[in-house]
Amino acid sequence: MARWQALKSEEPRLRARDAATRLGVSEAELIHARTDAEVHRLDGPWDRLSAGIFRLGPVMALTRNDHAVHEKVGQFEQIQVLSRTGQVQGDGMQLRLFFSRWHYGFAVAEAFQNRTRRSVQFFDSAGTAVHKVYLRRRSDERAFQALVREYRHTGRWQDLAVTDDPAVRYERPDDDTEQWNPRDQGLSRDGTRDVADTPQRWTIGRIQQLHASPQHSLRRIQDDGFQIALEQAAEAGMPVTLLVGNGGALQSHTGPVRRLKQVGPWFNVLDPDFSLHLRSDGIACAWALQEQTCDGIVTSVEIFTAAGRRIANLQGQRSPGEEETSEWRALAASLGDCPRI
Repeated sequence: MARWQALKSEEPRLRARDAATRLGVSEAELIHARTDAEVHRLDGPWDRLSAGIFRLGPVMALTRNDHAVHEKVGQFEQIQVLSRTGQVQGDGMQLRLFFSRWHYGFAVAEAFQNRTRRSVQFFDSAGTAVHKVYLRRRSDERAFQALVREYRHTGRWQDLAVTDDPAVRYERPDDDTEQWNPRDQGLSRDGTRDVADTPQRWTIGRIQQLHASPQHSLRRIQDDGFQIALEQAAEAGMPVTLLVGNGGALQSHTGPVRRLKQVGPWFNVLDPDFSLHLRSDGIACAWALQEQTCDGIVTSVEIFTAAGRRIANLQGQRSPGEEETSEWRALAASLGDCPRI
């Protein structure tokens, strides 16, 4: 804890995930060991616990991966649990939660900007954060305390038995996909099933899936095409749907984006009820893709790491049963091709 306190003093704005990496521990282990905050370990069942979050009122939901942080202010309202998957909607917030990847949970109360910041945070078996919910000034703190009492871990406070990263997969070469059938995956329209529910026997990556599926058409675009698309959408006042996910959660914002700002390697959306922090130097490739669906063609822009993991997905805003707008399709078509090396 002394190393953590020293690091926090030197870099007070350092995010917990980055601090844990610097300290050589998982983020869950760091939270578990903190003595400078009130920390309660939580038990599941995670579907019931997450359903109880609606009682907190307005909250900030945070889902991130190594290169993107998605923060959305809203309220958990409609919550459906289907098998191991939860779907949350309400007040501009949409989430898909994959509970099979949730392993640890904590309630945290910590000093932050002259007030006490309260949150519930969830981690996979490697101790990597999959989803966090932070209370806002208008949240119900008594409901938070009741939620903690209901799901607080009652056993001994023992060290966490974190494991290797469960999301790591060794992918097949691009020319070894002939035995893979995309229909066996039951892929959803936004590609969420391949993120969290792909059977262990399949080691094909997302880009390989897109290449192998006859339902998609792909075009490699310049690596900063995602940022350019957001800038053009903001300038035109065009509403979009922006998704960021990891193995345990997929979070989306639907609506316009307005205030964009590049700060060092971070490309940011800084709107009142939505923030995106995108680590631009983590983008290895960008693709514009089109899929034929029952609602017509769906066009999206996706960005990936060098390891082939999806960082984020950008689409034009549309309602279920409606086609995407011609304006969004034209914007995606205008993005420049990636120069051949």
